[in-house]
Amino acid sequence: MGNKNLSKVILENFTPTSNNLILIDSTPDKDKEAVQSEKAYMKLLNKHNKECKDSSLIDDCLISHCFLRALEKQARQEIIKEMSLFFVKANVELFKQGAAPGCFYILRQGTCDIYVNNEKKDSIQKGSYFGDTALLYGTCREYTLKTSTDCYMWVMEKKNFRKVIEHILHITYEDNNSNISKLPIFGIASHDQKIKIANNIYRETHLENKKIYEKGNISNCIYILKDGSINLQRDGKLMKTLSKGECFGAFEVICGNNRITEAIAKEKTHLLTIPVFWLKNLYGDNYRSVLAISIIKLAFMNCPNLKKLNLKFLDEIFNLITFRFYERETEVVKAGEPKNALIIVTIEGELVDNTGKIVCQRNNVLNGKEIYEEDISKSQSAIRCRPNSFLAILKNSDLKQHFKCSLKMLGEKSSFIEQLRKVNLFKNFTNAKLEVLSKKIKVEKVANGKNLITQGEEGTRFYIIKKGQVDIYVKDKYIRTMNENEYLGDRALFFKEPRSATAKAHGDMEAYYLEKDAFESVIEKNLKDYLRDRLYLQDNTVQLSDLVYYMKLGSGSYGNVSLVKSSKNKYFYAIKNISCKQILYTQLHQNLELERSILVKIDHPFIVKLVKTMKDKNYVYFLMDYIKGKELFDVIRDIGLLNKYQTQFYGASIMLAVQYLHERKFIYRDIKPENIMVLGNGYIKLIDFGTAKAINDKTKTIIGTPHYMAPEVILGEGYSFKVDFWSIGICMYEFMCGGVPFGENHEEAMDVYISIINE
Repeated sequence: MGNKNLSKVILENFTPTSNNLILIDSTPDKDKEAVQSEKAYMKLLNKHNKECKDSSLIDDCLISHCFLRALEKQARQEIIKEMSLFFVKANVELFKQGAAPGCFYILRQGTCDIYVNNEKKDSIQKGSYFGDTALLYGTCREYTLKTSTDCYMWVMEKKNFRKVIEHILHITYEDNNSNISKLPIFGIASHDQKIKIANNIYRETHLENKKIYEKGNISNCIYILKDGSINLQRDGKLMKTLSKGECFGAFEVICGNNRITEAIAKEKTHLLTIPVFWLKNLYGDNYRSVLAISIIKLAFMNCPNLKKLNLKFLDEIFNLITFRFYERETEVVKAGEPKNALIIVTIEGELVDNTGKIVCQRNNVLNGKEIYEEDISKSQSAIRCRPNSFLAILKNSDLKQHFKCSLKMLGEKSSFIEQLRKVNLFKNFTNAKLEVLSKKIKVEKVANGKNLITQGEEGTRFYIIKKGQVDIYVKDKYIRTMNENEYLGDRALFFKEPRSATAKAHGDMEAYYLEKDAFESVIEKNLKDYLRDRLYLQDNTVQLSDLVYYMKLGSGSYGNVSLVKSSKNKYFYAIKNISCKQILYTQLHQNLELERSILVKIDHPFIVKLVKTMKDKNYVYFLMDYIKGKELFDVIRDIGLLNKYQTQFYGASIMLAVQYLHERKFIYRDIKPENIMVLGNGYIKLIDFGTAKAINDKTKTIIGTPHYMAPEVILGEGYSFKVDFWSIGICMYEFMCGGVPFGENHEEAMDVYISIINE
């Protein structure tokens, strides 16, 4: 809300009660209801300002707005054309405190009064805007507004206001992304999460001495200082002066507290503002836990000892952590207390000893080494805060009780699980399964020159090199040296066959090992069969000369697909051959290389597996896993409409495959039943990567199958990974309803596009 004639900014000068700034659930129906409520006593005079009446007045208001000022002149003109003029009689209550917001207003003529908790706070005069705050931050109305005279108002409904906001967010995205990437609170956020945060940051401008918030205000935003400076004060006492790039307001959001300080612009200042309701949309109801754990994880990563841990364990302990604000010089740890008793993370500020020496800086853990090593020695000095500090504190005893082990034991378990996950055989295992396996693991020490494995003996153990090196020999001929974390003997877990090489200790070494019997006691039969098949599909030693042709499976525009069997390992594969002449004639080099570059990096149960590519003088070959099954397109036509649970199963299976691709920055762009195979066991395989592409944020190519394309693909204005989920949604609709929702009766692509855009 703005008013050039007011000496103070309304709403900055009152302390909200529990009725103020309550986050609201915004839906199209509720938005429409809010608009209708606010327009109930308004008379429409001019629908859409096509003639740009009062253009200067409206434009001045937009330029003076802390957020809307980011709009280009042309965009402001479009807003002016969209606003409608209304008349409201005197003594009308336009909207009430606590109500859902419906419109944004600019007062053309008249006077309105503002009431907070039934007490008049101020008046709004001609040339002021109001109603914006609740729309920006997704909150309820912070005050009641009554007309004290007959009024004329230019009005914009919430849906149009949101479009303006989205436009501003789009044009400022790159700068936002750069700013949030530097913040500890988002330091470990995923790439996709950072994109969403950057797309939903508001910009505000505050003049010198303006209060950004007061002590006691509800913590509904996190701020990033883009430029300028901010004084944080408490009870009139300066706590800290913030400078460019610093983040503030996060501590109270994490703790769920009202503001414990007041923030005042020391000079003209520009802020990036992240509303809590966006964080709630992004992370869910546990957003406070996610933000806090993000900072604590970063602090652990800054500690050489604690970073050895698998930091996912921190996700479980939010309720064990106490968050506290400490005044300058407050004693946090007393002299004589055990160094490993408390895990203290400095979120803001720093900790010093009695001599003033800094012992823990911001985003670090106090006594991290002592905590990890279970050092029970006592602190020689008391530890104090300097300056004012925000700390996260966790009792080490509470953590031990929760995990039934020390941090060091947790670290060793984490280290081994991470080693297992690096092994192709285990990388798709759940944490729970890997933890069970970790309990079956034993350690074997081998002296320099002694054999860990001897060629020709029966294999019964799988090994991971824990410390040292081993040299590999075949028939006494040196082949290569293996180092720490590398593994050998995995075939022994599946096949009763003699060892194919000798592994000899190069210096004293240690190895983890897993007995075949222990492995089989943990792994159920279906998983064992799957893992055995994965070994064959990871065998890139297969050569063209090893393959025996069985039958032709199909043909396409550029080659044939055949069923072959390896004479070496007796396993069936599918092989696609493309003529070299055809490649030259149709300029397929780039397409084939792109497809290969994606497939070679993919290894997922629900995605077709490329074993290797080969060539001879006539053909280029893609050796793939043989998928014995039918296209999902044919399956759903054979069995008819799918029920809710079948649709959930296939929809979720496709989503898992797509999620895996997106995590590796691959967008598929052609999800449809014809590109999904159903195996004999009912599970799926995603095939045909001809349209897939590696992207960072967005791409603009119009590609895919028309009926399954998202609107943003058709519009050609740029799209990202979300379009694959649109296509999955179309598939799920088809599973249950028998046809696609858009363009079902159209054959021409353009007709389908128009249907998708319009409907």
